Amino acid sequence: MKLKKIIAAIAAAAMAVSMTAVSAFATTVEIDSEYPGSFNTSGKGISKEELKAVGGDVKIVLNIEVYDEYGLADQYLVNPIDYDGGWKTQTDLITSDTVIAKTDGWICVTKDTTTVEFVYPASAIDALGDTGLCFSCQNVIVKSADYELASGPEGELTRVSDQEGKDYCMGKYDPKAGAADTGSADASTADAPAGDSATTSSETGNVPAAVMVSVMAVAGAAAVASRKRK
Repeated sequence: MKLKKIIAAIAAAAMAVSMTAVSAFATTVEIDSEYPGSFNTSGKGISKEELKAVGGDVKIVLNIEVYDEYGLADQYLVNPIDYDGGWKTQTDLITSDTVIAKTDGWICVTKDTTTVEFVYPASAIDALGDTGLCFSCQNVIVKSADYELASGPEGELTRVSDQEGKDYCMGKYDPKAGAADTGSADASTADAPAGDSATTSSETGNVPAAVMVSVMAVAGAAAVASRKRK
């Protein structure tokens, strides 16, 4: 292969890398700037049309802020709902490696929580009303939601009772503590999901390792050809 063709191949590969990085960034939808009220929802969310356009299971990251204006909150809760379907909870349909949820569907967060992450399946999206996936709240403001195509489902939710949920929100109970304490030198990493080297980060814009390897291989071939010409 002539050097000119090798350089053209490198340029094409670099363009592919750039396009891959851009397409992997999550879409952001603004939800609420103010607290919608106790156990209430503003009706804003991610529409069915937007979710279906993703083309499969959707990874959703809620950007939240705890609301406790008078310092009287006894729990902090979020509930993904089908707004047009009578506000029916969708928690039973999601998967997540990190979510702690009550048996009634309310997701519990602590006062220091800033994000809630889960995967919403394509089959659930098909059954949604047109308004789509919205979020009921108790002492929480869902400020925005980032969403993108999921690589697959996550784990089953950790379920707690009503009182356990309240205790977890207040930092008095850790439902995963028992599992984290057994057979692990570093309990803080016991529940962390495994990394995926082939996934593009929506925050950093890092490109998949496989694509980078292909670019490096082409660059190496160019260097060899250049030395031969000399």
